[in-house]
Amino acid sequence: MTKTSIEYADENITVYPAPCPLKCKYCWSNQPIWIYRTRHADPVMDAMRLAKSHFDKIIVVSFTTDPYQPRESTEHLAREVLGILAKGENQSHRVMVLSKSCLMEGDFPFFKLWHDHGFDIWVGTTLTSVIQIPDEPLTSNPHRIVMLQRAHNLGLPTWASIEPWIPDKTFPRQIIEATHEFVDWYVIGRLNYVKRLRYPEVPKGYYKEETIKTVVLLRSLGYEISQKPRKKGFWLKKELVTNP
Repeated sequence: MTKTSIEYADENITVYPAPCPLKCKYCWSNQPIWIYRTRHADPVMDAMRLAKSHFDKIIVVSFTTDPYQPRESTEHLAREVLGILAKGENQSHRVMVLSKSCLMEGDFPFFKLWHDHGFDIWVGTTLTSVIQIPDEPLTSNPHRIVMLQRAHNLGLPTWASIEPWIPDKTFPRQIIEATHEFVDWYVIGRLNYVKRLRYPEVPKGYYKEETIKTVVLLRSLGYEISQKPRKKGFWLKKELVTNP
């Protein structure tokens, strides 16, 4: 099953089952329920099915676990999945790659080739700060920012997921000011599963004022609200708007 409840996408392909080895403190994929749900992931079959679909989809690879985790260096499963989609019957899908790993950059030549032949592939990463934070012991925010800039310089569409918004660690306006010249679309979401992940309780209303300031900044830079990925667009996730 690849159907997803992600607000901005139709499908999600889990390349590698949970748990994710990057060990980010806030990651819900390391919880037992997600380990159970992804245990039978079959990304190649999922990609083959979607490659033949006559319905245009927005597909994320991958929202559950990082598709370019260390085992990708020998298994190349993410590359295989994306290659199937790139060469599929339906070239109207929009494929949103989401990874924190520098291994993704090694596949940029493939992304560029596919993109130049009409495959709508976007390079994306999660950004929680402009500096390294202890919540992400095995990944680097600064490197991910550089990786997005390099993708942009190749002519590839880019996107940044500013989530989770961790109080006193994540500053969306600072991230946007550092990246807006090479990020096409932003999605912003709050920190979830606070008690389960052992974070301090977020005070009610914490996000409201800063969210307003963030929207003002984005609009001043020419970005417009858009639930679907597009150039110069941004989306505020429902949880951020309904529970600020």
